[in-house]
This record gives sequence, C-alpha cells and structure tokens, in this order.
Amino acid sequence: MIATPLGILLAYQIDRKIKGHKIYESIYYIPVVLSLAVIGIIWNFMFQPGGFIQGLMGRDIGNAVSIWGNYKINTYVIMAVASWRHIGYIMLLYLSGLKSVDPSLKEASAIDGATDWQTFRKVILPAMKPVNIIIVVITLIESLRAFDLVFIIYGSSTSWPLLNILVYQNFAGQGISMKGAALAVILLLLCIGPIIGYLRTVFKEDL
Repeated sequence: MIATPLGILLAYQIDRKIKGHKIYESIYYIPVVLSLAVIGIIWNFMFQPGGFIQGLMGRDIGNAVSIWGNYKINTYVIMAVASWRHIGYIMLLYLSGLKSVDPSLKEASAIDGATDWQTFRKVILPAMKPVNIIIVVITLIESLRAFDLVFIIYGSSTSWPLLNILVYQNFAGQGISMKGAALAVILLLLCIGPIIGYLRTVFKEDL
C-alpha cells in the first residue's frame, strides 16, 4: 500500500528525464538488490539505542525510545522498512511500463487539453494494465513471504501473527510438524492464488 504509490511517483518523475534521473534510478534500486536479512540487520542496528535513528530523535542510550518493544510503533516501522525495500522494484516495473506506452496517446491527450495528472490517470495508467497486475501479484506474494525481515529483527520468539512465522515456530520451535505442514500448505495456496488470477487474466486477453 505504501510502496506502490511512491514507486509510481518516482517512476513518473524519472520518466520525465529530470536532472540526474540516472543517478536517482540507481540509488532507489539499491535496496532491491539487498536481501531482506541484510536489510533487517541494517535497520535493526539503526533503531538500536545509540543508533542513527535514535540520534536523529535526539535520544541517547540512556533515554532511547523502545521501537521494537512498542507494538503500535513497530508495526508501522516494519511496514516502512519493507516498503523502502520494495519501492525500487515497483519503480523499475512502472518505468519500463511508461517507456512502452505509445507516445501518440500522450500527444492526443495533450491536444484534447488534458492536464498531466489527467493524462496519467486516464490514459497512461490504464495502458499499463499488465504492469499493474504483475505488481499486485508480486506485492501479495512478498507480503506472504515476509519472513526474513521480521525474523532478523525479532527472532523466533516473536508474537507477530505472520503465517510464515507460525510455520517456523511449529516446525523448529514447538516441534508440531503436522500443524506446521498444514500452515505451510495454506501459505502455498495463498501464494498460488494470485498467480492463477494473473495467468487467467493474461490468457483471457490473448484469446
């Protein structure tokens, strides 16, 4: 929800060939090449007492804010960190989609007197329907397999109600293999669902 609109905005700005757009494109894509485990370690270190984020908040080790111990705060922090990693990938997909849009559509829209926002919302975005579907599928799958980030930050004892965390806890922690296997099958089916929906849409358009 957070990464998609920001990714679209970045892709649109870079597609307009702003100054230094190649540098921005490379910088925004850096988090994508990092694994979620590495990202978890980096951000965990930054939020620790005496870390960079605590320093920006004017907190030292003695009066540091408990980020990971506060469920109301850490939920949004995890969402922000995961989105930070995902924005670059969405930006790249939309950027490739923008480059594939027929320029004549933009020209016709400009002749009709449409603003940039109207052109993007009513002409460009509908023309990138395949890209939109791919991003929805990838976002759903990524949200279902978001194990590394939470596990690195919280460890195996986390009470976060993520399905893949429950699978790990039942297999490795509690040794309840049957329950873990059942949860793993549910996770697999939830991942397959969006893929089947995507394939049905693609083949339907081809027919």
